[in-house]
Amino acid sequence: MVRPSRAQLLGILLVVVGVVVLLLAYGAQSDIDEIGDTNDPVLQDRVSTLQDKRDLYVVSSIGLMFMGLFAIGILVEPSSPSVVPKEQMVSTARATSEVLKGLSLGGNATYLPALHGATKERVFVSETGKAPVPPVALSDDLVLSPGKDGSTPGILLEPLGLQLLNTVEREIGVSLAGAGLESAEGSLQVLKHGLGMMRDFHFKDREGKTLLRVEYSGLLDACRTVRKERPDTCRQMACVGCSCLLSAAARATGKLVGVEEVDNAKDTVVFTLNIREW
Repeated sequence: MVRPSRAQLLGILLVVVGVVVLLLAYGAQSDIDEIGDTNDPVLQDRVSTLQDKRDLYVVSSIGLMFMGLFAIGILVEPSSPSVVPKEQMVSTARATSEVLKGLSLGGNATYLPALHGATKERVFVSETGKAPVPPVALSDDLVLSPGKDGSTPGILLEPLGLQLLNTVEREIGVSLAGAGLESAEGSLQVLKHGLGMMRDFHFKDREGKTLLRVEYSGLLDACRTVRKERPDTCRQMACVGCSCLLSAAARATGKLVGVEEVDNAKDTVVFTLNIREW
């Protein structure tokens, strides 16, 4: 019997803690729903406190689970053809989907470069609409973008593939910042030939839009499961591989990378992107 390594045990612990923190977020949301709309100042203050706790729990849980998955998969076996175990990739997609659903966020993802106050790439998931408008002023600790009526028109998170992107940059010794899509695509070939994570991927220009075609190899079964169970994952909060590519596009161009639509009915997933100044 093979004993798990310390990194694996730490990763499992982080995932478990992340799930517990996510349950706390749901508990806070349940308390908010129970109070409902009210004009009572005391209850309004209570709702505001619960919303702050819920938002903190949501972000913390996603961060903990991703760090756990990173420790289990990438840190333990960096050359494995299956970078993130299928079960972990699927469970992350499920958890993230439930979080976005619980916050009533149904819009598309927009990958943002490290600009306007942010020192790292972020992903903005809007409340509704295919052309979301992200905040024009950011900070690394900004999570929610509240509206005037107290609603939540969008959430800002660290892309699930950002750490993988940083790892690739360290391995190849090249920064992708401002390099352009063509250079970024060439540098990221390590995802195919080094990690065996993907069968192929390409950025292509077509009629003023940019298409990103992605097909997994080592993680193909996991990708199929995610697309079957949570088809909106690709559109809203892409899994680690696609998220790495989309974050790389934002870093390499220094522009906003909006996901307009995704065709994920087949193994070759096609993202239609709108890359524009921000």
